[in-house]
Amino acid sequence: MPDRWVEFLRKELKGVDRLLVLGTGNALKADDAAGLLVASLLERHLSRRQKARVKVLRVYELINAYNRRIKRLKPSHLIIVDTLDTGHQPGYVLATKLEPGHRKKKKISSEFYQLLEKLTADSACRIYFIGIQPALLDFGHPISQPVKEACRQVAEYIASLAAGSAR
Repeated sequence: MPDRWVEFLRKELKGVDRLLVLGTGNALKADDAAGLLVASLLERHLSRRQKARVKVLRVYELINAYNRRIKRLKPSHLIIVDTLDTGHQPGYVLATKLEPGHRKKKKISSEFYQLLEKLTADSACRIYFIGIQPALLDFGHPISQPVKEACRQVAEYIASLAAGSAR
C-alpha cells in the first residue's frame, strides 16, 4: 500500500500541465538541506522533454527573492519541498495543499503563510508543500540516511508523475 503522500500527490497532480518545484533549506545544516537535495535529484531524473513541463529551482532560504521568477514561469502547480518537524520518525514525508487563509499545519510558520499570500496574489497556481521529518539540524553535519532515502523517494515519484508513469 503506497504512503499517504504518494496517494495525495497522485490525486492532486493528475494531468499537471506546468509544474514548478522549489527546493528550500540550508545546505550547511544537516537535514535542513532536504529540499535542496530533492531538487538536485529531481533535475537528474528528468529528461530534456520533461524539463519543458517541470521546472526545478533550488531557492535555499530565499523563497521571497524568487517571487518574480515564479510569476514569470506561470506554473499551473507549485510544490515547495522543505524539512518540517511533524514529530514522526526521521524521513517521514507529509504532503499537503496550501491555501491562503487556511492554516492547516501549526508547525508551518506564519512567515511561510505570508509568503503563500504573496505567491497566490501573483500567481493562479495550486500550491503544495512536501515536508520531510528531519533527524538532525546541526550546523556542519551531513544529511541523515533516513532523510536521504525520503528525498530520493520524493524526487523519483515527482519524476514519475512528470513522465506519466506514476503508480
